[in-house]
Amino acid sequence: MTVRDLVVDLFAEHLDAVTDEPVRLRSLVALLETFAVAEPTTRMTTAALRRAGWLAATRRGRETLYAPTEALRTAVRTRRLRLDERLGTWDGRWRMVIYTVPETDRAARERVRRTLARHGFGPLAPATWVSPHRAALDGVRTDLATEPIGRLDLLTAQVTAETGGSDAELAARCWDLQGVAAAYRREIDRLRDVLAGPVPDGRAALVTHLRALADVRRVGARDPMLPDALRPPGWPGAELGQVWADFCTRVRGPAHEHVATVLGQPDRPRPAQRWTVDMSG
Repeated sequence: MTVRDLVVDLFAEHLDAVTDEPVRLRSLVALLETFAVAEPTTRMTTAALRRAGWLAATRRGRETLYAPTEALRTAVRTRRLRLDERLGTWDGRWRMVIYTVPETDRAARERVRRTLARHGFGPLAPATWVSPHRAALDGVRTDLATEPIGRLDLLTAQVTAETGGSDAELAARCWDLQGVAAAYRREIDRLRDVLAGPVPDGRAALVTHLRALADVRRVGARDPMLPDALRPPGWPGAELGQVWADFCTRVRGPAHEHVATVLGQPDRPRPAQRWTVDMSG
């Protein structure tokens, strides 16, 4: 979990739920010290997020205050919408990308692979990647437009009886689904350990929540969010989603109370944009 991610999650998950006012920099410093983030690092990170357009800064006397911008909130909503899109009904077709990159440009090859993985593609062969998601080709076409690719073919394909094999077998070749499932089960066990113990106090609840969020998101980044028909039997996504919901119910209240105390105001819960863990199926 980077400090940048921590600041964004702090706003999206807690500060937006407690206040609609800009937050003093010294309050952010105090909250991030709970995560062993030094004051100079907090100042540099908030300044970088301001330059990126994700935080807006104002002055009140000698104090600097920060508030989330619409760009930050849009990024939160976009992640949710992308997940909803991937978990929609599958049309039975595969989106395929075949590309060539100069052998001498290793950095470009790595960027192309990272882009494909981010859009839900898996490697069928070194330069042939597939995805079941409808919007995958549009995203890849846009993001790879500036890369030095010698050839880029974007295709739609289907597994048929004549070709042999099955869609599920193809998916198992392209992604380590058993490894992802095992990682999900480890996170489920960790979350259940917290649920089995006493309710953490405010500071501990805040740290526990945001660190668990980072851990679950890191595991989720490996999940291509495949349709039900392509997942192995017993996929633990729905179980993780339910355990995560129970976990958040337990720790968010004390965490919000702690944040409100640091801000110097009563806790006033209000609707907020939050990252959501939903690994359905």
